[in-house]
Order: sequence, then structure tokens, then C-alpha cells
Amino acid sequence: MGYDAFVAEKSFTGVDVATHEPTKTGAALLLSYLASAPLIAAALVIVANGTNPAITHFMGLYGAALIIFFGGVRWGVAVMKPSGPTMRSLFGAAFPLLLALPLFLPGDAHWKFPAIMALVALLLFDDLKATQRGSGAPAWYLAVRLPLTVLIEIAFLVALIGMGK
Repeated sequence: MGYDAFVAEKSFTGVDVATHEPTKTGAALLLSYLASAPLIAAALVIVANGTNPAITHFMGLYGAALIIFFGGVRWGVAVMKPSGPTMRSLFGAAFPLLLALPLFLPGDAHWKFPAIMALVALLLFDDLKATQRGSGAPAWYLAVRLPLTVLIEIAFLVALIGMGK
């Protein structure tokens, strides 16, 4: 199944495909936008004032926390299955934590920011594939997750550009 057919079938528009009823994603969308606001603000501070070690450290920690959060969502999806979680799904939920741990160590944002961007994108791609297989989060979650991922990616890209000036 191609991506266009997948999107049409899963309906990332906020409408339940089976019932054609609108899903109630407003609160989740609001919280995701609020969750991205500190990253966007920090990136704008970097653009306006140049590299600031406290701000770049904050962004690195926040990015690592988001990766762990996305793993937590995967854990929640895995344990909510009526048949119980599989070892694969639990490993897939714990894997983001393992990948995020090095991001909590001191280090240069020039490697952390691209690593965060790559991991967030990779997790989104994997979540899309899991939903396509029927083993992932409901489609409405991806309707929230996709714009959040775009905002996260833009914030880190803007920060990297601001650090390079």
C-alpha cells in the first residue's frame, strides 16, 4: 500500500474511518503545540542572541525527554492490546529510552540536535508503519503527532542555523 492510500485509509484528518464521526483531538493538539512552544522559543532566542550554552543544553534535554515520551506512548499502545503486549512491542517502546540516554550527557549541541532530529523522524516513520500494520497507535494520534514532529524538526533546524551564524 502506498503512502497516499495509507493516509486515505487511516484518515489523519480527525475523522474516524469506520464511523465517519469526528475524533476529539482538540485537547491533544493543544497540548502538543504547547509542548513544542519551549523548543520554538529557545530556537528563536538562539537566532536572536547567538549560541547560549544554557539554551542549547535545555533544548538537548527537552529533545531527549520528547524521545522518551514517544517511547512511553508506544508502551501505552503495547500494553493496551487485548491480547497483551509482545516482546517486540515492549522492546520497541524501551528502545527510544536507550537511544535518548546519551543525549542527557554533557556534549556539543552540534551532534545532539541532528541526533534528536533523526530519532524523532525515525520514530514517526516507525509509528506510521506500525499503524499501517494495525499494531500501532490509532490514526487520530498520528494526526496529532505529525504536526508536532514537524514543529520539533523546525525548532532544532532553526536553532542549528542560528548557532552557525
